Amino acid sequence: MKIFFSLLLLANIGFGLMQWLLPYEQLFVESPKIELAEELKLLKEPKKSVAKELADATIETDSSAPLVSENAAAQTLCYTIGPFKDKTRALEISGRYSTQNIKTQLKSRLEKEYRGIMVYISGHKTRQEAVARGEKLASQGIRDRIIVNETGKSNVLSLGVFSLKKNADRLTARLRKLKYPVQTEARYRDRTIYWLYYQQSNESDLPLLLDDKDLDNGIGRIPSEC
Repeated sequence: MKIFFSLLLLANIGFGLMQWLLPYEQLFVESPKIELAEELKLLKEPKKSVAKELADATIETDSSAPLVSENAAAQTLCYTIGPFKDKTRALEISGRYSTQNIKTQLKSRLEKEYRGIMVYISGHKTRQEAVARGEKLASQGIRDRIIVNETGKSNVLSLGVFSLKKNADRLTARLRKLKYPVQTEARYRDRTIYWLYYQQSNESDLPLLLDDKDLDNGIGRIPSEC
């Protein structure tokens, strides 16, 4: 116990000598303060770096993606309306679209129009021979006939052109029972056909201004390339 008090006394004496010999400022030196401005600067720099890296990554990713034009949605759709056998009818329907502020263009071209199936008898050397056979057929109840002369066919006795194949087949079967050398052939004729063309933005409505009568006559709207 005496030794402990002795050591404590020596420590107090040593501490008093240090205070007497050294100035107070040198004995208790304050640690330098860290400026807040520097600390905030250090905190902001990593954020800027991360933002830059994200921006660079975005640019790099976008560069590999296909570019889409802003005008892609403004592409147009083109349509063809027809066919019209009558020019007046084509102009009438063109007027319907004009009332909807849709401009149409009328075009025409020469096309082969299907007429039907012709039932005929050929092999006549003269017109008189074809006439004589026609009179014989009339006596057997087949009265519709006409003599045809065209390239590759002369003095042909045509017994009708049928739009329905079943009607042509019926007459053909009847003539064969009567032992006539009957033949059939699909017939066409050159005719001027009219078409309407128009185009419009695909963002707009594309009205079908055709009535039931038009559709029944085979008139329709067909998508086409612009």
